[in-house]
Amino acid sequence: MDVATENKGYTLGLKNRETGQDVSKVYMKPMALYVPAVAAAAVATLARTLGEARGSVVLTVTNNNNGVSVDKDFATLEDATDETNAADAVKALINIVRGYDDDDEHNVCGW
Repeated sequence: MDVATENKGYTLGLKNRETGQDVSKVYMKPMALYVPAVAAAAVATLARTLGEARGSVVLTVTNNNNGVSVDKDFATLEDATDETNAADAVKALINIVRGYDDDDEHNVCGW
């Protein structure tokens, strides 16, 4: 790994499809989001910041080092903040984003 490469982390975001309002947080050590309680709490925090959301919402994970971003739609904010749904979705999205790394030596997020 090139030590001169700066770790830009992963961004976890939540967006209200109806209003376009979105919130996000950067995680410099995204492997912590593999812990179901941590992932569920992170999504719940974003949801509280987003406020009341009617209609569908989208949960997004972006690797800030290479720009790869994936998302998952939920019919309601309540579906997105369900602890099991949130934990499973965050883990799945991170795994997809990590799959796009061109090689393990280039991954600068601590994995």
